[in-house]
Amino acid sequence: MNIIERKNFGAKLEPVNLVLHGAGQDFDSFMRYAAVFPRDNQPAVYMTYIGITGDTARIIEWGKGLQRECEAMAEQSLYLQIGLNMTGGNDQGIGREDVVARGEKDDNLGLFCDILQRLALPSYVRIGYEFEGNWNGYRPETYREAFIHVTKMMRQRQLNAATVWCSAGASAGTRSLSELMTYYPGDEWVDWWGIDTFDAAEMTSRATERFCQAAGERSKPVMIGEATPRGIGVLDGQVSWDAWFAPFFELIRRQPEIKLFSYINWDWAHWSDALGFAWHDWGDCRIEQNSVVASNYLAEMASQLYEHRAV
Repeated sequence: MNIIERKNFGAKLEPVNLVLHGAGQDFDSFMRYAAVFPRDNQPAVYMTYIGITGDTARIIEWGKGLQRECEAMAEQSLYLQIGLNMTGGNDQGIGREDVVARGEKDDNLGLFCDILQRLALPSYVRIGYEFEGNWNGYRPETYREAFIHVTKMMRQRQLNAATVWCSAGASAGTRSLSELMTYYPGDEWVDWWGIDTFDAAEMTSRATERFCQAAGERSKPVMIGEATPRGIGVLDGQVSWDAWFAPFFELIRRQPEIKLFSYINWDWAHWSDALGFAWHDWGDCRIEQNSVVASNYLAEMASQLYEHRAV
């Protein structure tokens, strides 16, 4: 198993020579995933999501729920990975990053910062994640302005949080790096680069490689913000492993800029019905549902490349 030594950039919350092990993207799915691993190899990063342009009450309830979840997970040594959404909710394609940029949602943003301050856990915040996806409807200029505005408030509050500029990857159609960079707010405001990987072809594509290399050229570590074997799942055991998981972990081992990954441990048909999205054919991606996949996954996580937490 060839592992290329990690690059270290000294970025905020960047592990040295290691890749942080994370999962989500809801509490129950995280706990079922965590149950696969021994107590000293637990996932270190819990991923969660909140919209910043909606109701204040929703943010307050999210914060209370997140507090309960963290306490239930024995929050010592836990990191948070937060998708901060700036759209009109389930109205896909309606970006509202312009109102964030103008400061019209500062009350909500202040509540969000209050929650992170109260939790006092190191956090990675993917501001307007999957920025180029047409389901978000963000526009490059106002997206950049909103990212900077959010970052300024987070830094003014001196939060123990890193900002992440996160691409949708091939899910948004393969875009040139120059096109992605029209959304880039600038090195001053970005702590990490991120990319979401769902299709097996992304693991070996030149576009993914170039994205990671470009991040390294700017001294930015890379996180895989979301990963799931879309259209493959786990139920075919070794076939599933060879088709998606093997190239996924090979991507991590091969690209020394990658320092964190978060796996989505979902049965996508269930969540498609629950949330009303067109995910019915994405597959059952819960690693605990297949003993071969779970065994192979355990073996991969036993590598000294990964940083876990003990509970």
